Amino acid sequence: MIAHFSSFQLKLQNVLVATDFSAASKRAVVYATAMARRHGSKLFVAHVVASGSESALMEGWRAGQSEITEHLLANRLDGIQYELIVRSGDIWRVLSKLISEREIDLVVVGTRGRTGVRKLILGSVAESIFRQAPCPVLTVGPGSTGQDPEVAPERILTATGFAPHSIFGVRCAIGFARDLRSSVALLHVITGKSELSEDAKNKARDEGLTKLRALFSRELRLASEPVFLVEFGSVPEKILEVAASWGANLIVLGLHHVPEASKDETTFAKAYEIVSKASCPVLTVRAPDEVGENSYKDAA
Repeated sequence: MIAHFSSFQLKLQNVLVATDFSAASKRAVVYATAMARRHGSKLFVAHVVASGSESALMEGWRAGQSEITEHLLANRLDGIQYELIVRSGDIWRVLSKLISEREIDLVVVGTRGRTGVRKLILGSVAESIFRQAPCPVLTVGPGSTGQDPEVAPERILTATGFAPHSIFGVRCAIGFARDLRSSVALLHVITGKSELSEDAKNKARDEGLTKLRALFSRELRLASEPVFLVEFGSVPEKILEVAASWGANLIVLGLHHVPEASKDETTFAKAYEIVSKASCPVLTVRAPDEVGENSYKDAA
C-alpha cells in the first residue's frame, strides 16, 4: 500500500529544546542532547522570559549558562554544536519565530505531571505547540524517568486509525526503526465495538491486522520483524497499555493540523492524555502536505 516507506528519512539537523530550568525541563534537555549527538544535530537551548526587563533577561542568561555548565561537566555536550538562546515575550510566539529562523527539525519539551499536556513546562502554549509546530515534537513526561536517554529507542510503538495523518506517523516510526535498528510495533485500536460477539471481534481483528500488514513494505530491511496488534477500547488507554506491556522506548503519533479556530479537540485530547501518562517519550508528527516540506525529506 505504501511501498515508498523504505525511502523515508526524517532529517534532524537542528534540534530545539525549550527549558524553564525545572526538573521536568532538565530531563527534556538530557533527551535533546542525546538526540542531537545521535543524529549529528545542532542543539538550541531556548529559554523565554515573560518580562522584557534587562534584569529578567540577565537572570535568564545566568540560569541558562549554569545549566549549560552542568551538562558540560557531565560530558553530555561532547561533540555537539550548541547555542543558548534567551529571549523575552510570549512563549509560543518566540518559539515559533525561532523554529522558522533556525530551521528547527525537532522541538523537545518536558511535562511536570500526569494531569495533562496543558501542564507542559510551556504552560498555556502547549496547545499551540501541538496544533501549530511545523516540525515534530518530542515530549518527555514524568513516566520517562526509567528510560536511558543515551540509548537509542530499541522498541518503537506507533498507532494508526488508517487516516492519512496517522499513516504518516507509521511511516515516520518505520523510518526511525530502520535507521536505529529498532523493533517496531504497529497498533490499531477499534473503538465502539465492545458489544460485538467474539466471532465479530475476531473478524474485525483479522481485518485490522490485514490493513496493518498492508502498510509495511517487504522490501524494508529491519532489525526484526514488525509486530502487528489490534485492540478494542479507548485509544489512549490501549496505546498506554501496549506501550507498557511491550516495553516501548518511544511512541510515535501522527497528528492532523487543526486550525486555531476549530472546536475539534478529539485528536489533540487523545494525544494530551497519551503524552502526559506515557511510560516513555512521545514523538508527534504532522504530514508535510499539512505543514510544508521544510521539516521532512523523502528520498523518493
